[in-house]
Amino acid sequence: MTSHDQPSSPFRIAANEPRFVGSPVTDDEPGGAPDERIRRMVTSSPVFLFMKGEPAAPRCGFSANTVAILESLGVPYRTFDVLSDESIRAGAKTYAGWPTFPQVYVRGEFIGGNDILTEMYQAGELQAMVEDLR
Repeated sequence: MTSHDQPSSPFRIAANEPRFVGSPVTDDEPGGAPDERIRRMVTSSPVFLFMKGEPAAPRCGFSANTVAILESLGVPYRTFDVLSDESIRAGAKTYAGWPTFPQVYVRGEFIGGNDILTEMYQAGELQAMVEDLR
């Protein structure tokens, strides 16, 4: 693939207002077992993102980049702010076997963090994975 064949970068600053197809999820049973709460969250939407902050106000650069990628795909997704609940923050690391955030799930399957998502996006793999979700 030449540099001319690569998708445009999702990180460029757009002249238009962002539209944010992502929406934060509300945990209806905050006192439940973290693994069960996490399972419900990651299966609540075809694409799910554990992040720091919310799509309109990410609280770290990696979460902001991941939101930009998902927004560029135009697929609906849900999010959870791991800074809002320490039990989910700790439990999500164990659940995915991944020590950092953000964490992205597609169809309930853990895909990876910002670095893996960026590589998949640049290779066109992520677009193919979510093509039917638009």
